[in-house]
Amino acid sequence: MNDVRSRKHTCSLVRLVAGCVALACLALATSPALAKDAALKDNHALDQAVDAIIKEHGADLKFSLWLGPAEGEAWYQRNADAVLPTASSIKAFYLVLFFDRFKDQLDQPVPGAAKVLNDDNHPAISHFTPQQREDIRRELTTATVRQVGKIMIDSTITSNAVYNAAANLVTSVLGGPEAITQAIHRLDPAFKDVFARRYMLRERKPGDNEATAAAFAALYQRLATGKLAGIDEATLTAVRETLLTEKNAQRGTRYSKGGLLKSDPLTRVHAGWWDTPQGKFVYVVMTAKPIPENPGPSDTIEALSKTTTDLNQLLVDAARARLE
Repeated sequence: MNDVRSRKHTCSLVRLVAGCVALACLALATSPALAKDAALKDNHALDQAVDAIIKEHGADLKFSLWLGPAEGEAWYQRNADAVLPTASSIKAFYLVLFFDRFKDQLDQPVPGAAKVLNDDNHPAISHFTPQQREDIRRELTTATVRQVGKIMIDSTITSNAVYNAAANLVTSVLGGPEAITQAIHRLDPAFKDVFARRYMLRERKPGDNEATAAAFAALYQRLATGKLAGIDEATLTAVRETLLTEKNAQRGTRYSKGGLLKSDPLTRVHAGWWDTPQGKFVYVVMTAKPIPENPGPSDTIEALSKTTTDLNQLLVDAARARLE
């Protein structure tokens, strides 16, 4: 009698568990949020989502993606070793070198600034208009190292001319584009595919500023963890404070430096890291597109910016889903 009751009880439990599993599966299948989270954790599904965004944009789009934790291998990457134009995003590398060079003078004026900025023939400022050069001299000549770093990184606090001239001043005091390239390569072997070849807003031919998504990812991993060989903690803290972009109790804190160029090839970059309540993650999205002889609707910086933003949001959503 007891055996019969036991078997009935066991069968009831099996049916109950099976029913719960079926309900869970049904919930996953019918809940857009759960289905989306599940898809974001799958790289094959992520590939399909990326391809859909790229297809919507149109032909001739070059892109490079990297997503992963603050330490360790990528969760997801596409074309991460492709060398693409950086626009202003390369300034994150400049910032590290600049603050390290003058780490004991962060709150003092930039040594040699007046000599560079008062020379109308210097490649750092010769391509700006007389009015722009006047603005540049007024805002940068006596600015501190820390202030010039912030102006170079944050495009919202001054004019575009001063914003880019700040990077050109940094380029000059660090020895010029070639010297910066060599200094970046000495910092870390992971930065071997970063190339500074010109001052900001000068002609992009014969050489442009370029890098890979993998190199940016390596930089932001090291900044996020505070582990960049040869750079002391105080300097890394100053760099992080300058890159601070957004702070939100629920979303977390974002550190980033993007880039945008309207000249040929059109260029857009989103790169940085998030420090969230669930953990840190690094993201890099690089896109570039040549301007054809007869441009169409997708051959604009607005269209490229939308595509880049869509890709970036996809990666950020994927990271948050994986950290939950």
